[in-house]
Amino acid sequence: MGVAAAIAAPDAALLDLRQPGNVVTALQAAGYKAEMKINKDGEPYVLSATNGESFSVEFYGCDGLKDCKSFQLTSWYKKEPLYTPALTNEWNARNRFLKIAVDSDGDLREFLDATAVGGMTQAQFTDLVEWYSAMDGQLAQFLSTKRDAAGAKPAK
Repeated sequence: MGVAAAIAAPDAALLDLRQPGNVVTALQAAGYKAEMKINKDGEPYVLSATNGESFSVEFYGCDGLKDCKSFQLTSWYKKEPLYTPALTNEWNARNRFLKIAVDSDGDLREFLDATAVGGMTQAQFTDLVEWYSAMDGQLAQFLSTKRDAAGAKPAK
């Protein structure tokens, strides 16, 4: 079987991930819990979890509750003195997919962005979520190592 044939495997049906409900179904098919929610601004998001912690899928460029242009897998860590621009720069310089930032409240946010335009196979979507999960675990270890070095305890 040639490379082109392997790429166009029978599982190659494209998911329309512009529709938040389809993201719920794709997360569930990938083995994750997924629940559709609406935020205080009336925008859709999906609540899920990995590594024992919650994460959400937020949608951008939507037409109401549908036809979103992109989505972001994201979660937060409560404010700690450890969360500085130097820490985020160290992580972001060494990691391609999962990025981190400190918000205006001092909380640490992790995020992975993806386009919803053009569709994605279930295998591609599952791979994306598994990348997020793996990098989330690596971030937790990175933060634990930094806390240990600083003699700090995680925020609750």
